[in-house]
Amino acid sequence: MKRFFAWLLILVCLCTMVPQALADDKPAPIPVLSPEEITPTPKGIHHYMLICIDSWAADLKKSGNHTDGMILVTVDEYAERVMLTSFIRDMLIQRPDGDFGRLNNILDNSGRENGGIEALVATLSTHFNLEIEKYIVVDFRQVENIINAIGGVDIEITAREANYLRNYPLSASSTTPALSGGGTYHFTGHAAVIYMRIRKVANIDGETQDVGRTRRARTVLTTIADSLKDITYDEAVALLNVVLENTVTTNMTTAEIMDALDLAMRMKGTEIESIRMPLDGTYEPMPVANMATQQIDFITNRKALREFLVDPFVVVEDE
Repeated sequence: MKRFFAWLLILVCLCTMVPQALADDKPAPIPVLSPEEITPTPKGIHHYMLICIDSWAADLKKSGNHTDGMILVTVDEYAERVMLTSFIRDMLIQRPDGDFGRLNNILDNSGRENGGIEALVATLSTHFNLEIEKYIVVDFRQVENIINAIGGVDIEITAREANYLRNYPLSASSTTPALSGGGTYHFTGHAAVIYMRIRKVANIDGETQDVGRTRRARTVLTTIADSLKDITYDEAVALLNVVLENTVTTNMTTAEIMDALDLAMRMKGTEIESIRMPLDGTYEPMPVANMATQQIDFITNRKALREFLVDPFVVVEDE
């Protein structure tokens, strides 16, 4: 009988502890910077935010828009560096209205204060200590069209990725040669978009979910850049027109776009460097309001991102 009551007491204690543990499972405060606290971008460094909407036919006038891919392209014209920074879409952030939320939900302005593209860019800036001013927004169909315009991309995939893609309704002509297993294939635009969206299958580096997706997106962008290293100025202008025809929106003026083109021509052939936010070991799962999110150590990641983008090279101009 004593043993029975002992086990009963243990069971009662465990049952009373569980709700307390769940109650304590709350997000830590997020150290968001004010716009005035953001470190100014050093001269010669240019940030361009590439945002892909989770849709094949995006319409910003409608509700329900979410971001699928977010990559910051940074060009340092003095150090002659081109850098890609990708952000996982399920990171836990502080929304512009002050509440917690997922990064990819900021774009949807239905029922929220300060939603939309500007709010998304501002959120990335205040969470990662960045002065992001220029952005280009596309959807899946537009990414497909742009990749087709350059003639497709060569991508190395694993056997599991090949099996996943074979089970997806892709036409036999989507890759050259036809998918048969692990290896390098030439992807059309549609197949490349489907490849970048793979979540449940590990990529060639063994990464899954949103982390794996960000790697695939950086891989495709890097491959595109490599394929354009010998592009002529006239060809670049033609490609730029394709990009502009396949853009949901941008805040760049015609003059700024031409400046970016000139900068790209000067930097063509430069080896692409890349980083993912957050770094390995600096985040953990944190379910919030029935959403699967990742709680980030923003202090550590801000420091790492600054060191990656700026600190390796400091150029001081003579007065």
